[in-house]
Amino acid sequence: MTIGARVARTSAVLFSAALLAGCGQAAQTGNAAAGAGPQAAAPKAGTEAPGRCHTSMLSGSMGRVEAGAGQRYAELILTNRSGEPCTIYGYGGLQLVDAAGRPLPTELTRSPNPGPSPIELAPGQAASATLHWTANPHEGEPTDGPCQPTPATAQVIPPDETDWVPVNWTGGPVCGWGDVEASAYHR
Repeated sequence: MTIGARVARTSAVLFSAALLAGCGQAAQTGNAAAGAGPQAAAPKAGTEAPGRCHTSMLSGSMGRVEAGAGQRYAELILTNRSGEPCTIYGYGGLQLVDAAGRPLPTELTRSPNPGPSPIELAPGQAASATLHWTANPHEGEPTDGPCQPTPATAQVIPPDETDWVPVNWTGGPVCGWGDVEASAYHR
């Protein structure tokens, strides 16, 4: 058998295997939708989960800052201000800015606890991300005054969005060159 014939034969075998695997999956999906398999049935018409929360649907705020041993903690809260339910899932973005709107050093690190889970927000309901940062200067930061400029605002980007929601920053300077640890959004 020539090399060309072997390649053609191997390609035909692989194509047939992929085709059969796809057919098996389609049959399995069909059985699950009919309730014969272990998978849940598809939602009924009119009961679909709400779409994702877009920035235009949300307002933001910062919860009370908790302090201890040079550490700071606060909840970053996003509230559904629209007239329809929406779902928020995952980690957001954050940029600290000064009173003139200039970006300040910000390094956002994801905290695994709690991790992401979908949260359905009815109108008026909120989800929050837990923030943690330090008030202790790190090496190379000033020690005879604020370690970093104090932010006036945080530009908060909801998960899967690119636009930001302004949130008044009440947490003072963020030492460690602007390092903020944030959890996924949760209730």
